[in-house]
Amino acid sequence: MEVTRKQAEETLQEVDAVAQGVRGHVAYGVVGPILMVWGAVWMACFAVVHFAPRISGWAWLVGNALGIAGSLYFGRFHPRARAVRSESARRVGWRVFWFWLFLFVYADIWLAVLWPWRGEQLGVFLVTLVMFAYVVMGLWLEVRFLLWLGLLVTALAGGGYALSLVAPAVLGVLDLWLGAAGGGALLASGAYLALRWR
Repeated sequence: MEVTRKQAEETLQEVDAVAQGVRGHVAYGVVGPILMVWGAVWMACFAVVHFAPRISGWAWLVGNALGIAGSLYFGRFHPRARAVRSESARRVGWRVFWFWLFLFVYADIWLAVLWPWRGEQLGVFLVTLVMFAYVVMGLWLEVRFLLWLGLLVTALAGGGYALSLVAPAVLGVLDLWLGAAGGGALLASGAYLALRWR
């Protein structure tokens, strides 16, 4: 049986579609647990900021270390992450790493320039900064889920902060709101991805 050029192209397109589906399955399966880790970190650390502000710096230090360790494990060493080990995936992985590193270097510069700031401002700034990164990665990597998650959590954080400006009593629970709304959104969306792409 002779295969025409058109049949060969159609077969290659089908193979490519299946390969992309498998990569998406694995990638979302990796992203889900990472989002869950960070959601739990945000919820715990913002609760410490509210209930025990004197040790909040230490809580964030430990929380961020756990979040980074979890991200490295699920993004690099987890069996699902190993399943997507192509050269292009490695290049994208390094670009994402450098993007996050430079984002936080610039965040430190901006915070130094904008000093003095209140704790609530810092919380909202950092939440929206991270969500800005999600929006950019969603656009850059063409992952709409990250784009919409970033926009949703930004709206929740910004709405809570705006409400605290007109109703000062809200300011006393803004940290809890950031943990519940931001961390909860990350945790819930991570669980959704982890379960959906299992």
